Amino acid sequence: MYQKFKDKKIGILDWAIFISILIMALMIFIPQFIWQEEDGFKSIRRERMDIISKAEDFYFELTGEYTLDTNELFSLVESATDSLIADSLFTGNQTIYLNNKIYNVNLDSDFHIIVDTTFSSIEVLKYEVTDTVYTISMLNSETNMLDTILVNSRLFNRYKSDEKFNEIIAFESIDRLEKQSNYLRRRFHLNDDLIYCPISESNKNKKFILNIEKNKDNNSVFKITSPITKQDKELRYGIFRYNPGSEEYILGGVKSWAEK
Repeated sequence: MYQKFKDKKIGILDWAIFISILIMALMIFIPQFIWQEEDGFKSIRRERMDIISKAEDFYFELTGEYTLDTNELFSLVESATDSLIADSLFTGNQTIYLNNKIYNVNLDSDFHIIVDTTFSSIEVLKYEVTDTVYTISMLNSETNMLDTILVNSRLFNRYKSDEKFNEIIAFESIDRLEKQSNYLRRRFHLNDDLIYCPISESNKNKKFILNIEKNKDNNSVFKITSPITKQDKELRYGIFRYNPGSEEYILGGVKSWAEK
């Protein structure tokens, strides 16, 4: 009888130890998952704020002013970029007709390149190229002797048209791999989803707050703010707290979190 009581007592103690270890493990690992979720959504918010802020800079470059209408913002920047890609002469003072509105814009020749390299991901493409390498002789005006030079097919005509060109000594075809950086294959498009500020999996419907303010020199500056409040904190598993952080902003291209 005593032995059975003793065994039962040991069994209860074992279960108590097991449950304690399980609770300790949960207390350690669950907060880590919550922290990862907080950091993940914070990273998305910051990325979207940065994209919108840079898009506003491009809009200002085009028009000389900012806008609080994100549909107008995204449409004009995309349209100006597409126009310049389609026509390299579409530079300087131009007119863009968009959504029943006329925009007078000023485009630099490299505007589309700067936009694509700012937003899009680079993709390195490899091409197999057959190139011809020529061995030629050129007259050296200083020594009055012939110099032997190796040139590829791209430069051959330039050397051949030179009055110092003498003759082709030999040539051979070489197969090689050529790498090119391409931004259009993975081109990033500005879309209306960017205006939404994701706070958590169940809280994705808030929009970023856009403002045009004045700096100390009375110049207009654009500000975008994440609309996070204390009410956005969430209770998880009854005892843990999901904390999305505090309000953050970008003012005139300067990020509030960069100071931390």
